[in-house]
Amino acid sequence: MAQTLARALFAACTVALLACGAHRSQACPFCTAIGPTLGQLRGQASVTALAEVEAQPTADRSTLRLHRVLTGAGRLEGKKTLDVALDVAAKPGRLLLIFGSGPESAAAGELAWHAVVVNETSYAYFARSPSLKTAASQRLRYFAPFLEHADALIAQDAYLEFGHAPFDEVARVAEILPLARMRGWLTDPKIPPDRKGFYGLALGIGGDAPLRRANAEFLQGLILAPEDDFRAGFDGILGGYLLLSGAKGLDLIEARYLANPRAADGDVRHALTAVRFYHEYGSDISAARLQSAVGGLLNRPEFAEAAITDLARWKDWSSVQAISGLYMQHAYVQPAIRRAIVGYLLACPVPAAAAALARLRETDPQGVAAAEQTLSRTATVRPSDP
Repeated sequence: MAQTLARALFAACTVALLACGAHRSQACPFCTAIGPTLGQLRGQASVTALAEVEAQPTADRSTLRLHRVLTGAGRLEGKKTLDVALDVAAKPGRLLLIFGSGPESAAAGELAWHAVVVNETSYAYFARSPSLKTAASQRLRYFAPFLEHADALIAQDAYLEFGHAPFDEVARVAEILPLARMRGWLTDPKIPPDRKGFYGLALGIGGDAPLRRANAEFLQGLILAPEDDFRAGFDGILGGYLLLSGAKGLDLIEARYLANPRAADGDVRHALTAVRFYHEYGSDISAARLQSAVGGLLNRPEFAEAAITDLARWKDWSSVQAISGLYMQHAYVQPAIRRAIVGYLLACPVPAAAAALARLRETDPQGVAAAEQTLSRTATVRPSDP
């Protein structure tokens, strides 16, 4: 009975931890620096308008002339100007998109205002953009041509639209992505590094057979190129390569990173992220093969906790002996690793796991009890809890 309850608690803990990162995994898994899109700001605001700065009488207030109210016109009661506090400093004559938020009873001056500096080009881009009520794949068709637009605001917003979109929706519009140009963007030092993970992934989801072969060769070249420990977007490059190359690609990634004790920590983290992504979205590599590749990280204490957690989440119960045997090894005495080991054994339904856990309770009763107590507490925290 106690063991059944413990398993249930660990399962709940696993679900909670996964749910905490669910938003990130549902959106682009390799996109960093994700902020709100202009469309999301509009969707969340009570009032959206185009305004021009007339004056800044004080450092924290601006006098604005309204040019066009896009949403929430009733809240402005026919006003031509606004005197409000803004969160940006803009010189007189600059155009702003302003987003006001607050309760229905609040007057315009009582709303919380966020402003984005625009020009005629970026305003036209925003005004024509589809609302959040439009299907994601249809929205992305609008934004795809604006990726790496000459206007920095437009380029960033178009990227964010793809960054926030579910991967499945991005895959549905793969045929309209500028894949050839993305290859150039991946090697262009002027392209913001935080976008390169998405571009690497995108190369793996679109194109006919010849283009996919070319993309695979290109990504392999990036993988084999000597680099520093930190490579911007390298996880997306590895993820795109796995989609294109399947088991052959995993062989390369495993040999260079997951099974290589000399591989740089940053590259290993990128490789693990790519394999996790493929486990969720790929189809050509078997789950057992992916589990085997991640299992190689059990030999590196700094990655053992992550590997054990992934194997438990993927219900790989073939590693019971290997994982339980780590508990008493000196390099694996960190509490987080021992909790992962205990959690794996609690969740594992095979008899060998129960026997191994019983032995650990005899050898280290206080340590195992502490691990179970922490897992039990974590399991009671729901994803919506603060």
